[in-house]
Amino acid sequence: MTDDEFFDAHFPEAASLLQDLRAKDNEFDQICMDYRELFMEVAQLPQPAVTLHSRYLADLVESLSDLRTSIEMSLRSYGRDAVDQRNDTGEV
Repeated sequence: MTDDEFFDAHFPEAASLLQDLRAKDNEFDQICMDYRELFMEVAQLPQPAVTLHSRYLADLVESLSDLRTSIEMSLRSYGRDAVDQRNDTGEV
């Protein structure tokens, strides 16, 4: 699965906006890559490990949630800025 496919699946309502923001903002791109890496780590944990390392798993899930929230907040902010710029220039 490519990066674009991964993020399209996780943020389908903002796929093009996410790609645009990743291309323009290195910090946001790093947050996205951290999110993908952490998601893949959680997804690949063997089921028996879940009970043995529940605190570790809880920390991973919390970090994943925090990264997703950061991505969503950036997308909302960037989307508003793009709309404001179009309104300022008279574009529709």
